[in-house]
Amino acid sequence: MKPGFVLWGLVCVITSSVTQVETSGVSIEITKGPVNSVVVRGESRAAAIYGAQEAAAPELDWVLLAHHRRDVVWAARPLVEAGVKAVAPEAERELIESPETFWEAFKVSRFHDYQQQSTKILEKSLAVNRWVKGGDQIDLGGVTLTTIETPGFTRGSVSYATQIDEKKYVFTGDLIAGVGKVLDIYSFQDAIPEANVGGYHGYGGRFSALLASIEKVKALQPDVLVPARGEIMTNPQLALESLADRIRALYRSYLSTSALNWYFKEEHMAICARRVLGESADFSWMAYSAYDDTPDWIWVKGTSRLIISETGHSLLIDCGTTGVIEGVKDLINLGVIDKVDGIFVTHYHDDHTNAVQAAAEVFECPVYAVENYVDILQNPGNYHMPCLHHTPIKEIVAKQHGDKLPFHEFTLTFRSFPGQTFYHGALLAEQPGQTPVFFIGDAFSPSGMDDYCVLNRNLMHNDDGLLNCLRQIRELGENYWLINEHIFHVFRFSKNELATLESGFRERAAIVRSLSLWDDENYAVDEQWACLYPYGVEARPEAVQPFQVKLTNHSPKPRDYRVTFRLPEGAQFVSATKDLSIVAHDVPPGALASVQVMIKLPAKPGNYLIRVDVQSDGIDVRDWVESFVMIDPSETNEPK
Repeated sequence: MKPGFVLWGLVCVITSSVTQVETSGVSIEITKGPVNSVVVRGESRAAAIYGAQEAAAPELDWVLLAHHRRDVVWAARPLVEAGVKAVAPEAERELIESPETFWEAFKVSRFHDYQQQSTKILEKSLAVNRWVKGGDQIDLGGVTLTTIETPGFTRGSVSYATQIDEKKYVFTGDLIAGVGKVLDIYSFQDAIPEANVGGYHGYGGRFSALLASIEKVKALQPDVLVPARGEIMTNPQLALESLADRIRALYRSYLSTSALNWYFKEEHMAICARRVLGESADFSWMAYSAYDDTPDWIWVKGTSRLIISETGHSLLIDCGTTGVIEGVKDLINLGVIDKVDGIFVTHYHDDHTNAVQAAAEVFECPVYAVENYVDILQNPGNYHMPCLHHTPIKEIVAKQHGDKLPFHEFTLTFRSFPGQTFYHGALLAEQPGQTPVFFIGDAFSPSGMDDYCVLNRNLMHNDDGLLNCLRQIRELGENYWLINEHIFHVFRFSKNELATLESGFRERAAIVRSLSLWDDENYAVDEQWACLYPYGVEARPEAVQPFQVKLTNHSPKPRDYRVTFRLPEGAQFVSATKDLSIVAHDVPPGALASVQVMIKLPAKPGNYLIRVDVQSDGIDVRDWVESFVMIDPSETNEPK
């Protein structure tokens, strides 16, 4: 057999010490692709790991899965449907055996989601013949595949190990994607129960599991690592140690400037640190910045604030609960204020928006927001984001970044402020003789920045994300106050503290860049670089629904992106093009592009997924994004 790899049936000779091996009736064939394929032939049986060409099915007895995620399992499904017996991790049985249960619950759970787990769940169940856990073996005759529990990328991931011709191979799933690299960072978000940290706040919550899995694989002293996606590695110790070092460096950097150091204090954050960095590891965090009592012209209630003019007029900042409405009504009844003139919404998170529509109706006032997040406020069901509110805000006055609004003795300036989340704004309130106050939603605390939930889309480019926010704060000079509505104080950063925050975030970006498989760090922290819009659709049978694939080119070069639709049974294109594969050509660096199609939805009531593959130079991800479609015969309106 020739050295090299087979690339989906084509011989592709590459520079690598890994070769196809055949000895004593045992062979291994590695096929590099969007999901790598391994075929191990023993003396009596043959197994594929991850997947293989469907034509190989008649010679295969088993196909081994590393985890439940559909963006890898797609490569195995044709084999299973052709009769090959599947092996899968017992720890992920529910998501493989009954994903329909997940999607049924998702009708409700997609709103107010604080768990932050991947929705790259199978669209339908997969038949599995054998569920395995650590130590279980698959005997192929003359060669044995041993299961190793290697959680990290998912909660129940496994790897498989074998030895052929005196070489030890470990098939690592998505544990590692290259020397010191992983597919992304957001997949490791999870709760840290021992520190009382939930999934939403659990940046790198599975980093400790990843590091333990790395040590487990290192202890096997393998000669070759074959991941589900990425590069085959022939110096496993270097590859694994580089990954462990970079993960620890990333977490140390994150801790140093985290807003959570204010909320959870040293006791809980030290628990988080020791899980990843070790009991005796050195780590530090920024000291609290200056803070003071909130000025008396600002009323404080929960995650809302009320700007009170000396004229008796007022402007409400956010409204997360009906308790805020009742509190404002009390102020009116007591004569503290005469009326509410408007509501400004800083961002879409439910604890800031749940009662905005109700407040607008009660106080008969307009709602203001910055244009870039107006749509998510009005149409939350069209998105899949953390902490999503479920009550649409019907009418919003859209403001541009920099727009000013005279408000009695105040001058109010609206700002786009992509801090805690991509869909975020801020409001600067200035008045003669008073320190300016900048209402920044949830973007910073006196201990640092709110980048603890990766799925909020905390982008790392120079001109957006938290670096953009830091620049805006720096432009205020030295005399200002910041208001985060979860904090009862006002606070400010010194020049040195701003420099520390910026250098810390730039360091973090550089580490993520070193971890990233693709050509920009933002792909690794932005799950929504490719997404379907609308995300959630409730429609009648056979309704015709427009969909857009939205693509953000994070790369430093123009890109072509090919998107290929995977339609559920009963759905079909009704666009001018009937080709399921469409190209967005020459998308400039940093630009947002979209591909729009019209799809006739299935006639049969139920839950469906519209899914899309995305391909570009060096990027090839299949079954990658989804839109969740609910067909209900009682729906009488147009799709929404």
